[in-house]
Amino acid sequence: MIAVVAGTGTLPIEACKSLLNRGSQFFVLCLFPEDNLKALQETVQGQAEVVFHDFFKAGQVLNLLKTKQTKQVLFIGKVDKSHLLKNLKLDWLAIKILASLLYKSDAAIMERLVQELENNGIEVLHQSVVLYSLFVPAGVLTGKLTDALQKDIELGISTAIKISALDIGQTVVVKNQMILAIEAIEGTDQCIQRGIELGHGDVVVCKAAWQNQNKKFDLPTLGPKSLSGILPGQIKVLAWLCDKTMIAQKKEFIKLAQELGITLVSYKNNSESK
Repeated sequence: MIAVVAGTGTLPIEACKSLLNRGSQFFVLCLFPEDNLKALQETVQGQAEVVFHDFFKAGQVLNLLKTKQTKQVLFIGKVDKSHLLKNLKLDWLAIKILASLLYKSDAAIMERLVQELENNGIEVLHQSVVLYSLFVPAGVLTGKLTDALQKDIELGISTAIKISALDIGQTVVVKNQMILAIEAIEGTDQCIQRGIELGHGDVVVCKAAWQNQNKKFDLPTLGPKSLSGILPGQIKVLAWLCDKTMIAQKKEFIKLAQELGITLVSYKNNSESK
């Protein structure tokens, strides 16, 4: 039995579709029912069970996985770490996991969760195994690039790679060879909005991945939702690492980018192969 541990966004839905097409036996554990519970239920159409549970009750989640004789887990979707700053009543396992960490970064928390599951005989699947079709080859998907925009992309991607190595964030906003915003705990959307405000539009948004990205969780993802709230003229280019970023709802993503006048670039980082 596979457990799809679903965070927010559309990726959990994409994962369910892929597993259904493969004929896999699975159930869905929805962590944020207010975000996508209904959509998940509509996707599986009774072919898999969908349950929900508080994400901060790690011990109860583990007990549920054991009860359902779970052999494999797929972590998919976003879990906002800022929730941990709220007055939540963590259970014993969540407290134990957080107390064991010197640095409570996204990657550190997830690595510790993976270790806890594997210590209990539950394998954590690579996201890319289930969602391999969401990776887009290097190139320009829509729009045009100028030499100046290419230089902004190179600056933004190289900077994003550096801050990801420090476990700070994965997104950088650039304009005219100036770095406008760097993502931290506030998240990608707020980072982009800050960059747009400082750059007065036509900014270049670049997304990298953790330097030693664990493909078992939190692979960077873009899709139509990434452009929600964006107005024409605010973003000139959106670029990402082709081999480390998944694109959800590709056709809708490209169509929306065209309507907003955004050039989409799946970027190959040649420096990594040197």
